[in-house]
Amino acid sequence: MLQSLQTPDIGRSPSQLKQPKSSALQLIEKTYHSNTDSDYTEKIQELDRSFKYTDVSNYYWNAPELSLLYGTPLYEQASEAQKIALNHLYWFVMYNFTATSETQTIVYNKITGGVFANIPGYETVAKILDLESEQELSHIHVFRKICYQMLKALLGKEAFKEPLKGKLYKSNYQSWAEKASQYQYYALRFLANQMLKGKEQYYSQHLKELEQKDNFPPAFSTGFMGEGLAPRALLQFFSFNWGRSPFLASHYYTLRFMANLGLKHTEHSNCRYFKKLQKQGDFIPTPTAVAYYHFLDEAFHTSTSRFMARELYRDFPQPTAYEKFVANLAFYKLQNRIWSGLSAVVPDRHRPDDYSVMSFIYKILRSDTFGMSAKDALFWLEQSLCEEHQGFHQNVKFHQSLLQEFSRTFSSLDYLWSVNRNMKPMASGGKINRAIQGNIKTFQRFSKLVVA
Repeated sequence: MLQSLQTPDIGRSPSQLKQPKSSALQLIEKTYHSNTDSDYTEKIQELDRSFKYTDVSNYYWNAPELSLLYGTPLYEQASEAQKIALNHLYWFVMYNFTATSETQTIVYNKITGGVFANIPGYETVAKILDLESEQELSHIHVFRKICYQMLKALLGKEAFKEPLKGKLYKSNYQSWAEKASQYQYYALRFLANQMLKGKEQYYSQHLKELEQKDNFPPAFSTGFMGEGLAPRALLQFFSFNWGRSPFLASHYYTLRFMANLGLKHTEHSNCRYFKKLQKQGDFIPTPTAVAYYHFLDEAFHTSTSRFMARELYRDFPQPTAYEKFVANLAFYKLQNRIWSGLSAVVPDRHRPDDYSVMSFIYKILRSDTFGMSAKDALFWLEQSLCEEHQGFHQNVKFHQSLLQEFSRTFSSLDYLWSVNRNMKPMASGGKINRAIQGNIKTFQRFSKLVVA
């Protein structure tokens, strides 16, 4: 089995990589210079310094349809103040997840950048990744600042508590993967070392330093990669591979490109809302402006991901059967865990509603913003999750739009399995009835924990 996966490189050898710049490398260098010349990060930093929630608490930050619970019977009965709060809380859900994901991006930029730094002529790739990481720090800071002030104002001291955390942890089925020990990672690492023999010259220095310090590559439980490539040992396995092979380092950006496109899909709406306010001469709330300039800043990151995902990998030796397997496994897991469902209460979310979503919505309904009793909160939560409503239909439209974008983007990657090129898990997940049936089962378990 190991021999069948470890086929010889058919493409250029490392010594042959000292060639005239490829079109992909030229495009990446052009993006680097354009990004360096832009001032979007600086504008975000200015907005960060001046932000106070009290200055923008009475304004919508996104278009109204980008609000938690939009399209549900509860939303239709909500007061204007409650609708604005739900609009702000959707901003929190979106950009809190983005901040967590961008924190991980910094780590993976360094791991993969270390691979490209070892290849003569590709140092600019490592430089653009370092620049992006610096920009991500500014993004993360403003997102965290806005989210903290908003949550504290809307949910009070309960905002940062997780009263059901212990119950949820004890009640959730813990698979063998979630209990993965260091020995499981070591076994996977041994396999990777065997299959990547002959590629020692590419070993990322940053990955080496992480292993020397902690004995493990990083593993996250939240954010895009943390949720999409769990359990811990498997995510560490992928991280190790991304720091060992030019093809797999490039493939990481295929996964990052999925995240970029998903964020861009929602931020397009934010951008249109910003321009609408600007055209009308209306007041533009700071978080709306932050989202707009983040959209522009991330356009450079998206371009980097696009060129590395679709073009740069062709500059390197053709992938072995093992490398193709690792790449396809990661792509399939992300597609299956992040994009293969519908949310009833979170616009443009393409996963089933789990305990974390239900717990957050329950907390909102119990807060002073809605002031519901436990009984009423559970009633309205069930109505929102387990009955068909307009919010579901809106998310079907979002789902179909993003599915088409993904299909156009990834169908040309010749190394992907057909199930990945055709986005089959995502295509099968855009069904309202399936989402409702899953929510009924999850809500029944959740409600028992609340009253226990």
